[in-house]
Amino acid sequence: MALIIRSVLHLLVISLISFVVLQQESDAEEVLMLQKPRLINCKFDKIYQLGDSFADTGNCIRERICGAHTVCGRFPYGMNFFQNATGRCSNGMLMIDFIALESGLPLLNPIKDQNANFRHGANFAVAGATALPSEILENMKMVNPSTNSSLSVQLDWMSSHFETTCYTDCPEKLNKSLFLVGEIGGNECTHGLLEGKTIEESRRMVPEVVEAIIHGVRVSF
Repeated sequence: MALIIRSVLHLLVISLISFVVLQQESDAEEVLMLQKPRLINCKFDKIYQLGDSFADTGNCIRERICGAHTVCGRFPYGMNFFQNATGRCSNGMLMIDFIALESGLPLLNPIKDQNANFRHGANFAVAGATALPSEILENMKMVNPSTNSSLSVQLDWMSSHFETTCYTDCPEKLNKSLFLVGEIGGNECTHGLLEGKTIEESRRMVPEVVEAIIHGVRVSF
C-alpha cells in the first residue's frame, strides 16, 4: 500500500512539473489569477508603475539602445515562470507582478508595447533608468549608457497616455488607481562609480535624486 501511495504521489509530482513547464505567459497568469487576491478590498481598478529594472516588464527591450545593452531579453531571464524572456530582469515575477495579481488585476503591460491592452493600467518603468534627467547627469559629467528614459521622461509618457485615454475626466476615471513611483534612483550611484566618481561625490547626488523622486510622486498624484 505504501508503495502504491508513493507511486501515485510520484506521478502527481511529475504531472505538476510538466504542467508548470508547459504553461505560457497568459496561462501562468490565469493560474495565478485563480488565487484569492489579498488586496481585493483596496478596490484598485488600474495600476500605473514608474521606475527602473526592479519594475520594468518589457520597456527596455523595446528601446533601441537599452534593448541592445540589456541581457534581460534572453534566457536565463524569464525561464522559471514565463518560459520566455519578457524583458523582466528576473527569472520569475517582479514585485509589481505580485501587487497586480494580489489586487485581482492582470499583469501590467509595458507602455512601449504598441499592441498591448492598457485597460487596467500601464507600466512606464525602464531598466537602467535614473531619477535625474540626462541633462542633469551631463552637468555632473556623467552619462547613462543604457537609456535616457529617466523619471521625468516616464512622467511625460504617462501624461501623454492620459491625454489619449481619459483627457478631461481623468480625476473620475483614475480615482481608484494605484500609482507606484520606484524603485528608482540607484542607477545614478552605479553609473557614477563605474565612471570614476568617488563615494563622497555619489553621496552629494542623493539630495537631488530624492528631490526628483518627490517631484515624481507629486506629479503622479
